[in-house]
Amino acid sequence: MNIFPAFQTILYTISTALLSPVVILLIFLCLWLIVYSGGFMAEWIKRRHFRLNGLLAGCLETIQKAEYFPSEIGVNLPLHITHYARELEEIIKGDGLFVEEQVEDLNQRKEHSLIREVDKIRLIVRIGPSLGLMGTLIPMGTGLAGLAQGNMAQLSSSLILAFTTTVVGLAIGITAHFFSVVKERWVTEDMRHINLITEAMTQNLEH
Repeated sequence: MNIFPAFQTILYTISTALLSPVVILLIFLCLWLIVYSGGFMAEWIKRRHFRLNGLLAGCLETIQKAEYFPSEIGVNLPLHITHYARELEEIIKGDGLFVEEQVEDLNQRKEHSLIREVDKIRLIVRIGPSLGLMGTLIPMGTGLAGLAQGNMAQLSSSLILAFTTTVVGLAIGITAHFFSVVKERWVTEDMRHINLITEAMTQNLEH
């Protein structure tokens, strides 16, 4: 008894059933990238404004003497950096045991959080084109089946869907790759700022 046709039918059924989730995920990723683009542009403008107004390195002495993070310095910094500075300030003022260890733990948790944000974009860089490829191959199978039956309308519809999902998937991948490259540069810059703030605010603690 030849069971290969049964396996072939099962695989074809599974493949066809995946088409709707693939299309829905592609639409969802498009909408997510549109929303993300708004926040990305707002952050880009704020960072550009901060670079024009001056560097954080020139304010380290002020932070060290004040022993806290002045609000006027953090006006143009990303919110997560000012939040980090506030948490660091609470740890230093807490005057408890293992202050240095708590500072190191906070620093490492913040670094992990920033890297995780980049990983989300990197994931979409791979997922977008992969979904686009799936959205291309699945309708091709349906279209070829329609061609075998002489159904040219089904073939035409399947080809349109196949090429459309390819374009959308590649567009998602390209856009996400651009965001990931810029985001990685921002994370490197943020970690440098975080380390500078940490050194300035813990200078008196070390002595």
